[in-house]
Amino acid sequence: MKTSLLTLLLRLLRSPSGLKSLGRFTQQYPVEELADRAERGRQSVFPLTELDEFGKALLGAPIYQPAPTRHDTLDKLLIVPPLYTPLRLKKMEELMREPLFTDVDTSCTVGGFKSTIPVVIASMGSTPIYNKVSLDVARAAAQLGVPMGVGENVATVWGYSSRVKPSQPCFKERVMTYLNNMREGVGGVFVQQSVEDAYDELWNKVYSDPDITPYINEGKVGFEIKLGQGAKPGLGGETFVERELALRLSDKYSFDADPKLVEKPLYERHSAPGTFNAEILRSMIRLMHNNYPRARVWIKSGPYRDIEEVATLCSEESADVFWIDGKEGGTGLSPVSALKDLGLPLISCLGKVSRLRKRLAIDFVCSGRLVDGGDVVKVLCFGAAAAGLGRPVVVAAYTRGEEGVRNYLETIKMEVQLMTSAVGKYRVSDLGLEDVYASSTQLARDLGISSIYD
Repeated sequence: MKTSLLTLLLRLLRSPSGLKSLGRFTQQYPVEELADRAERGRQSVFPLTELDEFGKALLGAPIYQPAPTRHDTLDKLLIVPPLYTPLRLKKMEELMREPLFTDVDTSCTVGGFKSTIPVVIASMGSTPIYNKVSLDVARAAAQLGVPMGVGENVATVWGYSSRVKPSQPCFKERVMTYLNNMREGVGGVFVQQSVEDAYDELWNKVYSDPDITPYINEGKVGFEIKLGQGAKPGLGGETFVERELALRLSDKYSFDADPKLVEKPLYERHSAPGTFNAEILRSMIRLMHNNYPRARVWIKSGPYRDIEEVATLCSEESADVFWIDGKEGGTGLSPVSALKDLGLPLISCLGKVSRLRKRLAIDFVCSGRLVDGGDVVKVLCFGAAAAGLGRPVVVAAYTRGEEGVRNYLETIKMEVQLMTSAVGKYRVSDLGLEDVYASSTQLARDLGISSIYD
């Protein structure tokens, strides 16, 4: 009886006449969401429409759809050029001709690595949808001279130096594919380690690996402490796995049911978020400097309310990079409520970066729903050394493999050159707050920039 009543109610809600007859209250009430929770229980907490969707779909905050209107986004910012451009005049004198957008120098140094364009590839983890194309991304990024991360849980789930599943590259394949395709003098790879990876001493393995050691000696390898991510700050890794994988990982991860005792199609796999206070983080960074002195130290942080305090500590301890991922950032799997309600948006984080960079000696990377070169330039205007890209690279890889990633990154470079030259500058490091305006006076005051109405 309950099912038939629910079916009838949903039919009414989905028809114009039914909506009208049920009235305005039921039009606005989230009946379908509540019904989904009643039907699917715990699985409805995550953005899955089918049981087998995870690992085969890009989840997390929308990429190309209109941004949420509950808070301000980068869409509220405009890159505004002046007519008078003294740096263009200086460039003209240097070149002895009128400068073109192709004269813009897009190179940067971020976290001890040199990059040909002001972007880095985010440390995406062990989800099958990314891992399957990870070698295409590694080759393209290395050949273009763009630093790349390797995310948490890859070695634990897919093996360190040999594949545990024929169709899925192992951890070392991802790292060595990048390192073996690097251009002279540019690029670098950085490795995340989760709590579960630490049980297997991942960083120790990498640092002592004879195949990777020469690159470590050249300063081309970094280790990244993950303090969270934009889509789920304060939460650990969440995923669904099939029974075969759950059995293999049962001693390292927490599951909603013991796969040795309970048989079902999919299991919730939970990993710990890590526990920090100032002394724990300070000790961790010092331990990294002591144990891995030739490795770069990268810090990846979610959009926390105490982000300025955390960034200050990381700078004091001589970390190379502080990466802030706004709440719009994507993820393999995040609770729906976290995507909606958890963390600070990227535009808020950028306001903090613009203040922090004036007093801290550390490179900033910012990410969170960045798609094109205009997004990258806006991030650079607030003082970031580079922008972090994740899911767009995955889309590019599935569209046309390695070539698709190269094509996508080339479009980013071209757009960054176009936007930078438009404001009369010819090095991305010259971009500043004067080049970006807010679409409202209140937002302008909050961010310390000009309003389009000034």
